Amino acid sequence: MAIESGDDVYVDDGVIIGHVRRATTRDVIVFVEDEGDFTLPRDTVKATGNNAITLICKKLPIEMRAVIGHLHGETYDPDAE
Repeated sequence: MAIESGDDVYVDDGVIIGHVRRATTRDVIVFVEDEGDFTLPRDTVKATGNNAITLICKKLPIEMRAVIGHLHGETYDPDAE
């Protein structure tokens, strides 16, 4: 999986959440506007291509899922899973 700095970052519901700051063989660092950087393991990446990556939302840390809920104008409820 080729992941480049600047690639757009989507979650698997199709919503853009940020961009890639940096990628290593183990991690992807994602920048989310007004929230900062999140370091994620590569196994959270579902797909790559067309200057974008898609993340598996259920594999993301609780803190990042809460931010994503906020970006969607919702409150994330970790007990809802």
